[in-house]
Amino acid sequence: MYQENDYTKPDQNADDAVYWMQITNDERAGMEALYVKYTRELFRLGMSIKGDRSLVKDCIQEVFLQIWQYRHTVKATDNVKLYLFKCLSNKIHKEVGKDKKRYGHLGTDLETEVEQETGAGASFMSLEKKISLNNALSQIPSRQKEVIHLLYYENHSYEDISKIMGINVQSVYTLAWKALANLKKRMVLVWFFYLLF
Repeated sequence: MYQENDYTKPDQNADDAVYWMQITNDERAGMEALYVKYTRELFRLGMSIKGDRSLVKDCIQEVFLQIWQYRHTVKATDNVKLYLFKCLSNKIHKEVGKDKKRYGHLGTDLETEVEQETGAGASFMSLEKKISLNNALSQIPSRQKEVIHLLYYENHSYEDISKIMGINVQSVYTLAWKALANLKKRMVLVWFFYLLF
């Protein structure tokens, strides 16, 4: 399945390359530009992995701080957005793994999701369907939730998702298939009980 990805536009990659070069040359303007450009998207990705706003914000800050700290030794990249997404995904999974008692619940913040989606997508789906979808999303494993977010909210290709998540492309397909099957099963159950009561 082909998906057009706006992050592959040459102008965007060219701008990112300039910002990246500025960072390696000790110019804070490059870091600030990347931060402003990608913070919102990184936050959405982070919330899809772990529904803990403060943890996600802290992890985003740490990603940028580490890039600045290691700016002289950081590797060049041809896709800064993918690099940032992968760093954030790794950072959140590492933090969640450190203390499962503290970060054990991997649900999505339902109110945040509904608030974010009602503006753009209200005409496509009723509020009830949104709530049931968010409830279903909160019940699937975090890696499945992450792949759904990257595919359908961020419009990444399977190949790019494999780089972000650090798994092969076939595993991305498998994970996406399992996530959709899980969501479908949970949505059917939710609507069954909704109709009963």
